[in-house]
Amino acid sequence: MDTATSEDAHANLLGFDAEGNGGDGRVILTNGNPDTADHTAIYVPGTGTNLSDIGGDLHRGTRLWQESHGIAQDSKISTITWFDYDAPRSAKPGGKGDIFPEAMFDERAAEGGPILRDFLDGNRAAHMEATGNTGHTTAVGHSYGTTVIGDAAKSGGWPDGPLAVDDVLVAGSPGMQADRAADLGIKPGHMWAMGGGGNDGFVREGGRWLAGLGDNWTIPTDPAFGSNVLTSNAKDHSAFWDEESLSLRQQAYVITGQYERTKVE
Repeated sequence: MDTATSEDAHANLLGFDAEGNGGDGRVILTNGNPDTADHTAIYVPGTGTNLSDIGGDLHRGTRLWQESHGIAQDSKISTITWFDYDAPRSAKPGGKGDIFPEAMFDERAAEGGPILRDFLDGNRAAHMEATGNTGHTTAVGHSYGTTVIGDAAKSGGWPDGPLAVDDVLVAGSPGMQADRAADLGIKPGHMWAMGGGGNDGFVREGGRWLAGLGDNWTIPTDPAFGSNVLTSNAKDHSAFWDEESLSLRQQAYVITGQYERTKVE
């Protein structure tokens, strides 16, 4: 039975600052109520994200909610689009904001990682206060956002305490500042990765060989990293959230804890 209501899908602002993050702005928006959700996903966008064109990333959060609710209609679902770090600028030919001086280095992720970690801790504490349990939470990262998740796992806690999530899922990752999921405190079997075609291969291999965002030139889609590598039909680096795609459905399976339904390479 479909138990969703308009309140379940309603989008709410958890944070907003038009001038924050080096002038790019900041926004944290949720679909559904993360305090009481059975399953929550926190989506961290990557390079080029700014408030002026955040709409595409917000749509990705909405699609994750819709897809996850569609396969788990008796569960309460929440998805959060978390843009609260200073993302590297997109490439601008011949001018400032070239992608290479910023996305090729870990500085932005190192600054954003502790902020993300604090948010995840707060999210878990709020859920525990509201429900008496932690629920099921998945951190979902795209591109450089996956590097932010990696630095969040390494900042101020691990090995004393892992991230306050149950699963980590990365798409188009150029590296997570680690050469094994275990180095980030991620439980065996709960690290998920997917790659795409077209320019996604350039992003991932560029992160490996040019930027060195993964220790020992290792990225999450490599067998040695220890991910469950999900089958993906994303045609390029931005297509992981296309409607009715296998890539979107695979993410929803992880978000709702239906691991047995995933297709792994």
